This record gives sequence, C-alpha cells and structure tokens, in this order.
Amino acid sequence: MSECILQMEHITKYFTGVTALDDVNLSCRKGKIHVLAGENGAGKSTILKILAGVYPPDKGTIRLRGKEVRFSSPLDAQKAGIAMVFQELTQINELTIFENVFLGSEPRRAGLIDRAKQMELLQRCMDKYDLQLNPATIVDRLSVGQKQLAEILKTLVRDPEILILDEPTSALTKEEVEILFRIMRRLADEGKAVIFISHRMEEMFRIGDEVTIFKDGQFVDHCAVSELTTDSLIRKMIGRTLQDVFPPHCAQPGGETILEVKGYKLSESALPVDFQVKKGEIIGIAGLAGHGQTEFINSLSGLYRSHGGSITLNGRAMHISSSSAAVKNGIALVPSDRKQEGLMLFQSIRNNIAIGSIDRRKRLGFLVDNRAERKTVEEYRQLLKIKMAAPAQPAVELSGGNQQKVVLAKELAIQPALILFDEPTKGIDVGSKREFYYIMRDLADHGVAVILYSSDLMEVIGLSDKVLVMYENNVTAQLVGAEITEENIMRHAMGISKKREGSRHAE
Repeated sequence: MSECILQMEHITKYFTGVTALDDVNLSCRKGKIHVLAGENGAGKSTILKILAGVYPPDKGTIRLRGKEVRFSSPLDAQKAGIAMVFQELTQINELTIFENVFLGSEPRRAGLIDRAKQMELLQRCMDKYDLQLNPATIVDRLSVGQKQLAEILKTLVRDPEILILDEPTSALTKEEVEILFRIMRRLADEGKAVIFISHRMEEMFRIGDEVTIFKDGQFVDHCAVSELTTDSLIRKMIGRTLQDVFPPHCAQPGGETILEVKGYKLSESALPVDFQVKKGEIIGIAGLAGHGQTEFINSLSGLYRSHGGSITLNGRAMHISSSSAAVKNGIALVPSDRKQEGLMLFQSIRNNIAIGSIDRRKRLGFLVDNRAERKTVEEYRQLLKIKMAAPAQPAVELSGGNQQKVVLAKELAIQPALILFDEPTKGIDVGSKREFYYIMRDLADHGVAVILYSSDLMEVIGLSDKVLVMYENNVTAQLVGAEITEENIMRHAMGISKKREGSRHAE
C-alpha cells in the first residue's frame, strides 16, 4: 500500500449563502492517478481550488504528508509542492512559452535573472516528458491544445509532488491526450500524486487508479476505478443508470422528410452524398479526428463553402451562401467551442440569448421590443432549466453545462428547422449531457431536423437513428438501426470497408 500524501477531511465551503461543499473528504496516495468525478456543481473544482490555495475552507482540515497545513494563497500551495492546471488558462498571449513558464518565478543569480538556468530547466523538462514545443513561440500563435500543453509544462518545471488537472483534455486532440496521459503515468511512476477531473468516461477508466465521487457538494464514495463499471459510476454520480441517460430512439421511423441533401460534396475531390432527415430522427456524424466531420457540419451551416449538391428543407430549396443566410433560412449551429465561437463571455446572459434572434423583435426596423426580449429570455431559461442568478449575470460566471444551455437557447430562439450540433456536450458533466440528449430528442420529435457530430462514440450510438461515417472528407457509410455498432463505425472510419458507400441513398 503506497503512502497517503494528502488528506482533506470534513471540508465545508460556503459562497454567499450557498453550500458548495458539505463536510467532504478527499485523500490521495503517492504513485496514483486519482479521478475526481461528479456532475457540474458537485464541488470538484471548489475542493481542488481550496487545495491549491485559491479559496480557504470554512471548516475542515488539510494534512499534507501527515502534517496539518493551511494555505493563504496559491503561492503557499506551490511552495508546499502542489501545482494546479486550471480549466481557464492563465497565460499571457503576447508572451512566449518561455516567458510564460517562468513568469513570477524566475531563477536568479547575484540578483539577476539566470536565463541560462531557465533554459536548462525548461529543456530538461521537455526532454523528460517528450513535449515538442518551441519555447520561443508566442502563445497567441498556438492552437488551443498546444496552449494547454504549454500550461502543463509550466507546472512540470516546478516539479510538484501533487499535480491537479481540472478538465485538461477538453481542448486536446487525441494525439495530445496521449501525450498528456504519458506525462501523468510518468509522474505516478515517479511516486507523485495526480488528481484528474474529466467528464469523459473512457478517460476516467483508462487512466485512473482511484476515484472519489461527489454529488451536490457532498461526498459519495472513494474506491478503486477497477471496482466500478460505467453504469455503476454514472449511478453514483447522478442517481441513474446508463440506460436512463439516452432517450428512446425514434418511435415511428419513416415519417415525413424534413431535410433532403442530394449530391453534396464537401470538397472538389470528395464523393457526392445523398441523405435525408425524417421527422423524429437524429442523424449522427462519426469518424476519427481530422476526417472532415466539423467541416461537414460547418458547411451545412454556411460557414464553409460546399462544392456541389442541393439542400431542401421542409420542401423548400435552400441556397446557403453564408452563415447569416443559413440563419435566415432557419439553420442553427451549436459550435464546438462555446467560449470562442458561441458566447460573448463578459456580456449578460440576456444579451447572449437574444442576439441571434434580435431582428424578430425589432419595431420600425431599429427599435428593440425589450418586453418581448425579456419574455424570450425567460421562456428559454425555464425550458432549458438554465441555472443563473439573473439574466443580467455575465455568461462567464456560469458552469460549463449552463453556458452550453445559453448557446443552445440563442440558437433555439431563431426557431430553426435544422439544428446542427458540433461536439455539443464537450466539457460538461454526465447529468447535463443527459438533459441535452433529451432536448435533442424532443426537437426531433417536434419536426426539427437534428444533426450532430461527436467524437464520443457512445454518444453517437446512444442518440442516433442514422449515422454518417466519414473518412478522408467522404461519407463512407450510412448506418441505420442494428448496423449502428462501434465495430461498424470504426471499420468505415478507418477506410476498411469493402466499398465506398458515400453516394448510397439510405432511407
């Protein structure tokens, strides 16, 4: 049995009358990767921010290596060997990776910054963990995933004994996730402790050794990951089984055609594809990362230009030349990056929900009907159960799941006939995911054409009545009913199918 390096006991935390944590415990052992699981609002980030010195606990004790400690600042926690990579990156985009890594903790010699020592430390760390980053690169020029790895590099240089990772994979590609998992396992093999939050079930089971589960700010369980199944973990997290997470499939397949796409080509060299969306159906798009799924979704929404084909929506031929033309024709897009593409983070919830449909509430062409706007915002707050203090609250203050609901509310307010979802549940908890799944099914049942892309195969299989599988910018298969299996999807996603089926018309 490895040594217990951290014990947090009877931790309680209040925020303006709300109990965020209620007498919870968390303990971690050296050499273990510890998963912290629970829905958004369960208290996961709060307890980790207490450990990292961001918040003081209102009650309870923290013991590090058997000795009671209390941190008054993040610097205190860092000096004690605790480092945290936050959900919100803390980099200065105008500086280089090198400058960001050592900002505020520059090694000095004779009172001067020892740049040679800095470079030595940085290069040694990159070599040790096989991180291929150019220290001279301006952070603003990095991809979102590279920024995340640069932030992790900043903590690794400090050689922490406890590394906290709060949803680090939500912006990473599969290749970058592999790099991160190698780093985490290397740290554990060195006898360090890693605390990891993820909303992706497969990641929890793949990388985790132990798990602590919170629900509604309370402790639920602490056990080995090997003792759990996906179903039992979900049940502990939200009180429901996996079967209850996804809504029933289309009860009456073969209804009226809402959307018909013919001869559609994503690129000049792509094969044309025909498909339909009927009332009550959800169409899923699947494939390995980088094979055109997001581009396919975006082209249907007018963001990218298609290279041929026709789109008919509710019997009317569409010519989608731009995203604004798509909106006017009743096509809505819920993008994959809600913070960069879906929200005005520092604007109010009301402004965010109202902006896309503002033309519907104008009088005399320029006056906004504020009463109608308040009514619209309240309608979608209730419909989507958005948890907010008030419509004037900035969107940045909401949880990930509620931010995504605001994005969805904005798109629903245009009263779409076709709604496109690109990674709709990325970075939100399983309880909020379930709400989204039932909303999608309800939209489909009420005659809205629903198309989604998700990199989570369980999500695609659980939701879809038909799946379009993509490989090298082509739809290589259209799977329906019992054909929708992980094996079939992966076979076509890797180009192993006997023949290309992209141009096959699937009823």
